[in-house]
Amino acid sequence: MTDPDIKITSTKGKYFKFTKELKSFLNNDPAAKAYTKSVEEKVFVLFEKKQKIAKLQGVDSNFTKVVPLDSTIIAGRMPAPATNELLVGVSMANDLSYMLSGNNYEVFQLLVPKPGSGLITDPRQAFQVKYFLPVGIYQTTPDHDQVYLYTSLSAAQDLLNLPSNRVSSVSISVTQPEQITPLQKRLSQKFGKQLRIRNRKQLNRLLYRMLNTENLMVYFIFALILLLALFNIIGTIMMIIIDKSSNMKTLRVLGLSPAEIKKIFMIQGFSMTFMSGLAGIIFGLILIMIQKMWPYLYIPQTNMPYPVEFRWTNVLWVILTVIFMGGFATYVALLKLTEKNLTA
Repeated sequence: MTDPDIKITSTKGKYFKFTKELKSFLNNDPAAKAYTKSVEEKVFVLFEKKQKIAKLQGVDSNFTKVVPLDSTIIAGRMPAPATNELLVGVSMANDLSYMLSGNNYEVFQLLVPKPGSGLITDPRQAFQVKYFLPVGIYQTTPDHDQVYLYTSLSAAQDLLNLPSNRVSSVSISVTQPEQITPLQKRLSQKFGKQLRIRNRKQLNRLLYRMLNTENLMVYFIFALILLLALFNIIGTIMMIIIDKSSNMKTLRVLGLSPAEIKKIFMIQGFSMTFMSGLAGIIFGLILIMIQKMWPYLYIPQTNMPYPVEFRWTNVLWVILTVIFMGGFATYVALLKLTEKNLTA
């Protein structure tokens, strides 16, 4: 939800210079739909008599074009550009006992250590302090909205004593998903020595590895369920063979060979499994489209719809699995159909 298609960070240190060359590249590359600059740093938050360690992220006006954070706001609005306004996560607001209201002018005090060297002689002079006015509350996942605060880019740079061209990251959204890898390669070829360019999967390597493993395990579990269900197909075909024994004698008299009669039952078994599988795929596609257009499943403890994605490769694997298991079930049932059964 909060990760872009491509993210550029520094290979050395926390910040890097947003150069005219990088700006020109992003403005002229057709694959780059939008980009946003941001500054991120840990801060010490004071509110009333409560305190908390958080991560402050200063973002520019293009941020919501790349990361749809505004869709997660449950009260208030996004911070306005060039202001000391603040967007607070719902979990952090609960921890600090903060409640947003129309007449609420309570401010958050944010502190960051001042850069320098040597011993601290006066603790009061060791921190840079700024006051921020909360104007909105967002809700994503507890791990995220318990940690992150959002403000304008200039306010964050002012708090950290950074010049306007120094940023922590540049996030990019692409026009089409298939353009992510080509754009990443072009960026790496031109700026890869100074900057680190990663896509969403590389930013969440462990998460995607876990999801892929989970996807594989779900496939095997449902394949096992399907295998158990196919015993009904075996029983059905065997009952049809018994019921149609007199018809098989007629077919034998008409000149059909045992192999041709078996072929009839084989086609019937394939038809039963294929039509059942096709009905299941259509029903699943309908559920996916409904989830995308009118979400009905949400991630627990959030107002975020559960993400779904349609892939033709998954449909192909399902069809192949159904055909293979249907053929196996039909073959097992036809083992009982011998020359003796066909002529008796």
